[in-house]
Amino acid sequence: MDWFILSLVGAAAISVTGIIDKLILGRFVRDPLAYLVVLVVMQQTLVLAIPAHLGWGFVYPQSLYALIAGAFQVILWTAYLIALKQEETSRVAALVYVFPVFVFLGAYLFLGETLEQDDYLGGALLVISALMISYRPGRQGSFILSPALKYMSVFWVFTAVYALASKYLLGFMTEWHLILWSSLGSLLTVLPFLGRKSIRKEAAGYFRGGVFLILALFADEIFDLLGRGAFIFAYGKGSVALVSSVAAMQPFITLLYVILLGLFVPGVLAEELDKKTIALKTAAVALIVIGVYLVS
Repeated sequence: MDWFILSLVGAAAISVTGIIDKLILGRFVRDPLAYLVVLVVMQQTLVLAIPAHLGWGFVYPQSLYALIAGAFQVILWTAYLIALKQEETSRVAALVYVFPVFVFLGAYLFLGETLEQDDYLGGALLVISALMISYRPGRQGSFILSPALKYMSVFWVFTAVYALASKYLLGFMTEWHLILWSSLGSLLTVLPFLGRKSIRKEAAGYFRGGVFLILALFADEIFDLLGRGAFIFAYGKGSVALVSSVAAMQPFITLLYVILLGLFVPGVLAEELDKKTIALKTAAVALIVIGVYLVS
């Protein structure tokens, strides 16, 4: 499986987590940090299968760097969840993929990656399409910038740093061990938050929320691990800049999921699907198709 297919698998899986997150955030979550703590702790039940089959794969000092990369993940996902609590799923999914701009710059400066002109053009189209989906029509034909933008700016920077760090670390460890050590880094970062009574109380409440909520949390972590794992394997096989660009198809995939949910389960997600919004998002999808063609 080449980097392009892995990138698509990653985008499709992460799109599912975005929808699950939105459903849970809107119904059960008061503090997004408590929700993140639960997800990271539950994540370990899946990740610990790696050392059981492949060993710990500790490499000094790169495994320690991977722990730090895991801490970066906590920062970026905290910013993402706060943004998702304030904004529509499809718009946040679109804003996610402005981060390839930072990846392109970092890959050139720190990894020495040089790409063809078509690759840069395709990446630019993917980012523009993400921005188009993130805007909503305002009064008298104007456009209103998403209120989630300030949180997503934090997400962009730390996601780019994580992607670049992953590409570097894959020169010293396997993809599975990078997933392991970065996940442990996330765990070490969130554990101190359990010292806050309010977070402990809310986190415990999720497990008393019934079978449906617990299954939704596990499903979220399964798709998250699948998505992150696919991206890490894609980083190992191809250019980190191109993988990040193809991942910008997530807004399109999320939009498809949202439309399908709207058809089969009306009202489950609050999304603007008026004619102007659909037209804007359709134009963005056209740019996505062209952009993916150019970088693939």
